[in-house]
Amino acid sequence: MKSHQKFTAIAVLFLLLLSSCSLRPDPEPLPFSVQTTLNLLQENSQFVMYLNFKSMRRTEFWKKNISDSILNAEKTFGSLLNTFKVSTGASISEGLDELYYSNSWFGENAIVLKGIFNRTTLDTLLARDSVFSITKSRDGTNIYVNNENGLYFFFKDNFTICASNYLKQIDEMIETSDTSKAGLLSNPKMLETIQSVVNKENLWMVTNEKMFIRGLFMNLLETTSGKHIEENDSAAVDTTVTDENLNVRNLYKAVNSLSFSAKMGTDLSLLVQGECISERTSKYLSEILSGLITVAKLSEKDKQDPETSQMLKNIELDRYDETVYVSVTIDEKNLAAFRSKNPMRTPPEM
Repeated sequence: MKSHQKFTAIAVLFLLLLSSCSLRPDPEPLPFSVQTTLNLLQENSQFVMYLNFKSMRRTEFWKKNISDSILNAEKTFGSLLNTFKVSTGASISEGLDELYYSNSWFGENAIVLKGIFNRTTLDTLLARDSVFSITKSRDGTNIYVNNENGLYFFFKDNFTICASNYLKQIDEMIETSDTSKAGLLSNPKMLETIQSVVNKENLWMVTNEKMFIRGLFMNLLETTSGKHIEENDSAAVDTTVTDENLNVRNLYKAVNSLSFSAKMGTDLSLLVQGECISERTSKYLSEILSGLITVAKLSEKDKQDPETSQMLKNIELDRYDETVYVSVTIDEKNLAAFRSKNPMRTPPEM
């Protein structure tokens, strides 16, 4: 009887110990509809972004904090969202449900939009406005051209628009069927990176391009230190590194991929994931980030900025094996502070 009680007590203590430990976050499954659409993005994608406006529009955070501010910016977004708002009437507030975007280091991009589009609006523009023109592909598909920004696009079906700044990519998207294992689905390395993203419902972006990862690290260092980091041209050539020669300037070389994802509800939960080449590298990265966060907290404390200070208090840093996680919760009170401090503010050019 005593041995049974002793075993029960040990089991309870073990369960309590497990429950007190921080558990590695499980990635949400990639929806089948999203995965199959990835075959329309180019195989050599080095940056991939997905936004589900339909799901975000349902949240309290979007309704209270995001729709108005983004709509104002949407008018002058220049190329992408404004092009389709003008030509089809679909915007992030109504009509545009999903956006897929990818580009490669050489500058060509691939864009897929899903939603409800008004073709009559486009026909009217073609008849009266020289900004848009129309041409045909080899199989007779109508290809529309924005003559101001060089963007080509066509209707894959009534609810899907495919676009690119590269005509060859348009041809490939026309030829791709729903069941084709083509495009990004033929890139197992990038696909694995996407599968590892924790939050997949609302918004995520990933990259495995070392120089883009470097740019994000430079933004982070400059944001937290308040100093400009000088460019090192030699770093742009050699993108390899070992555990033995790691330092702050070349740390980006030891990161295989970087992802950013968001989950909206009443608040906005943001998560940055860094997949490193080894556990030693992830430990070093975690230590560097911990130091930067501490410096940033002390700096903002001196400035007596309560909104930014509260946002920094919300930052959590975790490490599991080769992966480093940085998470933060944004609410109505610290949203303005996040926008001014956001180290992810420099995406690839569209």
